[in-house]
Formats: sequence, structure tokens, C-alpha cells
Amino acid sequence: MEKFTVMVSARSFGKIIPEPMKKLQENGFSIIECREGKDIDHAQLKKAVETADAWIVSFYPITRELLDTAKNLKVIVKHGVGMDNIDIEAATARGIIVANAPGSPEHAVPELTIGMLLCITRQIHTAHNDVAAGGWNPFPGIGMYGKTLGIIGLGRIGVNVAKKVAGFGCRILGHDPYVTEAEIGLPYLSIVPLSQLYAESDFICICAPLTEETEHTLNKKAFQQMKDGVIIVNTARGKIVDEQAIYDALTAQKIGGYATDVFETEPPVGSSLLTHPHVLCTPHMGSYTLDSLRLIGERTAQGVLDAMKGTIPEFIVNKEVVQ
Repeated sequence: MEKFTVMVSARSFGKIIPEPMKKLQENGFSIIECREGKDIDHAQLKKAVETADAWIVSFYPITRELLDTAKNLKVIVKHGVGMDNIDIEAATARGIIVANAPGSPEHAVPELTIGMLLCITRQIHTAHNDVAAGGWNPFPGIGMYGKTLGIIGLGRIGVNVAKKVAGFGCRILGHDPYVTEAEIGLPYLSIVPLSQLYAESDFICICAPLTEETEHTLNKKAFQQMKDGVIIVNTARGKIVDEQAIYDALTAQKIGGYATDVFETEPPVGSSLLTHPHVLCTPHMGSYTLDSLRLIGERTAQGVLDAMKGTIPEFIVNKEVVQ
């Protein structure tokens, strides 16, 4: 195979699970690293991608400006699933293949979702901090049995949340305008209008992708339709929730708690949510398990290999480029 250069800006590709990067190197690829993070230098990233033939990305915005710089770029592979940070239209106009690694978080993200729900309803994190500080005060929690759980977004992740939580004895409602109960085939899951889900749910899990349609779906008006004290868990995307509106709803005790793995701006430096006593947060680690990282890495590397040898990647998202 001809010698190619791969730009790696994805924060974890090849780090914890090194084999996928080694696979690229064994196939003759040169690696340039400029990792995404709070200290990433945009000018340095722009310079690094100038000569890249392939680009492995995480969450950094891949804009038209950056693509204009990347004159040799033939393929972008998302080290993950969500594509909202990539200007796919601009990439397609330049003939650049865009691919991702779907399916890899379909168990890891639901597991974190349920873990965060259990943690915030039972105040596990608060109790831990209290005991570690020398206290011994049992904190009254909220049980899940007999309550109603609403799931917004019924793709792989949302459906697996329903499957995994079914044994808790909850009534489960779901909302997704693009699927039917017959397609999902879970007898314990009822698909309902969003207004009904808001009105009847004790807990709400956000599992929808970020699109123009879903941005700020959970806003002041939505919170007003919900039960008092509802618990919300967000392991999807930060911009699906209006953060100022949920902060106000938490302060007014309309919302009982907010557990989130994602923020409108990441990292969330200076976010008022970080100081609220009824917020539980993690650093966008929903798919960050060893099992999931291995699968994501393997699929990411294979996407690069396929594209550069002239084969259509299995998980291409802009098929019009190769048609």
C-alpha cells in the first residue's frame, strides 16, 4: 500500500487500547498526533492536518475552515458515533469520505445511564463524600420500583436502556418520532407523545442524537410540563438541554436532580451546573469502557484502511461521495 499520513486528534484512539494504532502503523501509515482536549491549540491542529490523508477525530468541531486547510484529506473517521461536530456537507463537497463506529456504545452508554440514575436517586455520591469526610448520615433516596421512566430517543442506546432497566419494576415510556412499537418489539415499552412522557415520568433519560430538531428540546417550556421533582439523566449530547433553563428549574426545585455526562460546552469551565448540589456530572465517558474502546478503535482503524485502499468503509455516512 502507498504510504499515507493519518492525523489523530481523537483523545483516546491508540492510548488505552494501542492495537488499532499499531495496525495502522504496521500497514505503513505515518501517525501525526494533536490530541483534542481543553488545551488544544487550534493553530497547531490546523497546521497538523495540512498534509494528512486521513483524520481520526473525537468531538472537536471539524469545520469548513479546517477542511479547506486539509488539501490531501481523503477520509475522516469519527472515533465514536455522533456526527454533530463534523461538517459532513463540506466534507462531501470536497469528496472526503466520512465514516464512524456505530454500535460500539450500545451497551456501555446504557450502563452508565442506569448507573447515574441509581447514583442520583439514592444519593450514592453524596453519601460517599459524607462518609469519606468523617460523617455517618444515611441519606433518604428515591426508589425506582413502581415509578415511571421516560426515554427520549429509541435508537440502539435508548432501547438498551429500556431492556436493562426492565427488571427494576418500572413502567417504561418512550418517545421517538421515527420508530414504532412494532419495530422495537418490547411489550413493556409504550411509545407516547413527548407531552405525555413529560407529564407522567418520574425519571427521564435522554438518549437522542443532537440535531437541529432536538437542540434544546428540554427547555423552560418542557420543564414546566414535567412532574415536580423529576430526575433527568443525559448521556446523549449537552445541547439537547438548555443548561440555563435546567439550572433555574433545579434552583426552583421543579427538577429534583440532573445527572449528565455531557455539556453544551466541553469541558464545562465556569458552568453554573458544576456548583449545584443536585447535579451529578461525569466527563463525557459514556462509551469509555475497555470493551467499547477496543471495538471503537478496531472499527475506526478499519474505516481508515478501507478508505485508503479504495474500499467503501462499512460505516460510511456520506455514501454519495462514492456513488
